[in-house]
Amino acid sequence: MTTQTIVTPPSTGQRAIRSRRPSRARMKTIAGSVLLGVVLLAAWQVLPGLTGTPSYVVPALSDVLAALTDPTALPRYISNAGTTLTEVLVGLGIGVAIGLLGGIALAEFRTVYEIVFPYIVAIESIPKVAVAPLFIIWFGFDLPSKIVVVVLLAFFPVLVNTIHGIRGVDRDQIELFEANGASPGQIRMKLLLPAALPSIFSGLELAVANSMIGAIVAEFVGAQHGLGVLILQAQGSMQTAAVFALLIILSALGIVLNTLVRMARRKVVFWA
Repeated sequence: MTTQTIVTPPSTGQRAIRSRRPSRARMKTIAGSVLLGVVLLAAWQVLPGLTGTPSYVVPALSDVLAALTDPTALPRYISNAGTTLTEVLVGLGIGVAIGLLGGIALAEFRTVYEIVFPYIVAIESIPKVAVAPLFIIWFGFDLPSKIVVVVLLAFFPVLVNTIHGIRGVDRDQIELFEANGASPGQIRMKLLLPAALPSIFSGLELAVANSMIGAIVAEFVGAQHGLGVLILQAQGSMQTAAVFALLIILSALGIVLNTLVRMARRKVVFWA
C-alpha cells in the first residue's frame, strides 16, 4: 500500500503575501548597505580627530550636522534650495520635452537626422562652464540664464535615448502593423513609443543628474540666489562644515528626483 501526499497549492492570498516578503538575499543586501553606511559615518566622525586634521580642511561629522541643523542658517538653506530646485525642474521639463520631440522627429526622418545630429553633438561637446558666461550676458543673473544651462544639459540624453529606442524596434513588428492597416499615427503611438519607453526613461535618469550639475555650474558662474551661491560664500569664509552641509542638501535633492523618476518608470514601464 502506498501513501500519497496531497500537495495543496497556495491560495492567491498566500502567493501575494509571499511575493511581498523580501528575499533573504535582498535582506542581506540591505543589511550590508546599512552596515557600510554606519562604518563610513563613524570613520568620518573619528578620523579627523585621530589624524589631527584641521576642521577647516575636513570637519567631523558632528560639525557638519551642527551646520546642517543650524536654526539661523536653515531659512537660507530652504530659500536657496527652492531657487535651485526651480531652476532644475523648469530646465528639466523644457529639456525633456525638446529631447523627446526632437528624438521622435530625428528617428523618423533619417535625412534630417544626418544633417542635424552632428551639430547637436558639437553643441553638446562644448563645456557648459565655458558658455555659461555668455548666458549671463544675454539673460542676466536671474533664473533664465540658469534654466538655459539646465536645458542644454538635460535634453541630450533624452534625445539620444529616444532615437535609439525608436530605431531599435524590430522592422517585422512595424510591417505587421502596416499589414493590418495601422496608420502612421497608430504605429507611432501603439508600437514605437511604448517600445522606446525603457530607453527614454534611461535618458531621463541621466537628464536628472545632468540638470542638477547644470544648475550648480550656472550658479557658480554668476547668480544672486541658489545653493551654488551659498557654497561659494561658505567656501570664501572657510566654513567647510557648511559646504559639506550644502552638499548633503544637494545630494538629498538629487536622490529624491531620481527616486521619483524610478517610481514613474516602474509604474509606466511595468513590463521591462
